[in-house]
Amino acid sequence: MTAGQCGDLLKLKTVLDQISETGNRSNELFSNSIRDLYETVLSSSLRDSEFASHLLVDLLDRNLYERANDCRWWALTPELRLALAEQKQDRATVERLTAILAYINQLYTVYTRLFIYDRSGRIIASTELTGLNDEPSIVGNMVDGDTLAAVLSLPTEQDYHVTPFSPSSLYRGRPTYVYHAAIRHLDNPSAVVGGIGIVFDSEPEFAAMLRGGLGERANMNAFFIDRSGRIVASTDASRPVGSTLEIDDEFLRLPNDASASRIMLHDGNYAIMGCTVSSGYREFKVSDGYSDDIIAVVFKSFGQALDGDGAGHNQRQQVALEGGSPANIGREFATFFIDDSLFALPAEHVMEAYPGTQITSMSMGDGKACIGMLALPQEVVWVFDLGWLIRGASSTIDSSSQVLIVHHEGVTVGLLVSELHGVPEFDESQIVPTPLASMSNGMLVPQVIKANNGRLLIQAIDIGCLFRLMMVGDVLANANQRSEQEEDAA
Repeated sequence: MTAGQCGDLLKLKTVLDQISETGNRSNELFSNSIRDLYETVLSSSLRDSEFASHLLVDLLDRNLYERANDCRWWALTPELRLALAEQKQDRATVERLTAILAYINQLYTVYTRLFIYDRSGRIIASTELTGLNDEPSIVGNMVDGDTLAAVLSLPTEQDYHVTPFSPSSLYRGRPTYVYHAAIRHLDNPSAVVGGIGIVFDSEPEFAAMLRGGLGERANMNAFFIDRSGRIVASTDASRPVGSTLEIDDEFLRLPNDASASRIMLHDGNYAIMGCTVSSGYREFKVSDGYSDDIIAVVFKSFGQALDGDGAGHNQRQQVALEGGSPANIGREFATFFIDDSLFALPAEHVMEAYPGTQITSMSMGDGKACIGMLALPQEVVWVFDLGWLIRGASSTIDSSSQVLIVHHEGVTVGLLVSELHGVPEFDESQIVPTPLASMSNGMLVPQVIKANNGRLLIQAIDIGCLFRLMMVGDVLANANQRSEQEEDAA
């Protein structure tokens, strides 16, 4: 090449083109393989998230099925039925009833309180709220009218009533379910003489279900929500019970026993979301007249969402230049990115490149165009922010930033760019003037390069105009003068 032998140059270009093409094919092969593997992993994770949500909602339905059974079973206790059939209960009777409830409650610790009430709704016996002995007794209080009416109208011993999941004074103002069953006359089962209420300890019990369903899965949070998105239980401290989970309405409208999964943004991370709607267990929520749809939702985070700069970096990597015919010898340009736009400088002016992180800030720079200095093996050069010169806004220096070492008319400077691209060769026919270029000789970008058959336009920077622009305000002249003075002083 240095001998200027065109034939040897064409041979070398042909070899280099073949090497480049082989590299591109290998890169495409690896990219496809990695993409296929990644899609397999994601598909498996999506299925796992659906399975986890299905397991969680199944745990909930089976657990609450037992709560419905308990209240119906205990309502059949003969002592309770005999006592409530009496017009009035004496002190000894109340103490005996309280002892029965306390015995049951100490065996069934999933309840914070068990209580019974007469036909008028007056509570005549109750256990103490578990762990809260300072809580006032509820004996003598009245059951709310809607609940009493529902219990008194229960047609058979197989029927029960559940209050909606909401804050309850029976659970110290926290939200929970309270299960009720009618207590019937021992000799006349059609006559309701009172009722029994059992207060589900929802806070720790739901939390245990969620932790048990997640098992050893890492980076995963789980929720129980209702059809409106209101949280019933949560493993995420930032989303407490009673708040609303941000989830698309289409998932809230899923039919019973349906599952779905999706990749989405959640708390600034890419996450796999899986959800399943409850379907009941045996007759519970299926044929017993009780309806309360709960949706189990799980989120598994697998990577922080990229910001705009990261997304732009991915787009830059996808810009490829199609090679021309090796028989044509054109002009070489060093191409690079400013943000997501592709620019070019004549290759003969670009010496080398260094990471942008090696720039040293200097007080003599103006902090806008001139941002610091870079130490080369043989000299120290001033570094200018090419992005600021083009768009008037300072560039952010990250791991992709590079400093091009550019030489023109005996002056060497560094130019900060967003990312390097390549040193392709273009025919003169591909280089055309920009609109209005003929009306001014001071344009920074007087030409564009029509690459890839005109599908990609590369902005070609005029090297002379660029150096004149850096001289505005005598920034470069003053900096060079100070450098010479320092050298003379040394």
